[in-house]
Amino acid sequence: MEEKPLTYTQLVEYTEKSLIPQLREVFVTKTEFNDFKNKTLTNQDKILEKLDKLINENKIRNYQEKKQKEFFAILIKALKDKNILTGEELEKIAKLDIL
Repeated sequence: MEEKPLTYTQLVEYTEKSLIPQLREVFVTKTEFNDFKNKTLTNQDKILEKLDKLINENKIRNYQEKKQKEFFAILIKALKDKNILTGEELEKIAKLDIL
């Protein structure tokens, strides 16, 4: 049996009755997508805010550690030069690998 091509009216009817309801089950609506997008972007903003805080804290900690190492290097050198620390004590400090 030969099939005739659909007319425009028949195509519209098919689309409205069959195709569109099936697509509604598969695709999200614009509102659903916008809700999802907003939640996602809000979560990204929270994550970025936390990362910024961690990065800044890390910079501060690194700066403080650098200053502390410089201080202890000066202090240990002075103690060594004035013979306040023994060779054994200097070796123990060196093994700590702080500086």
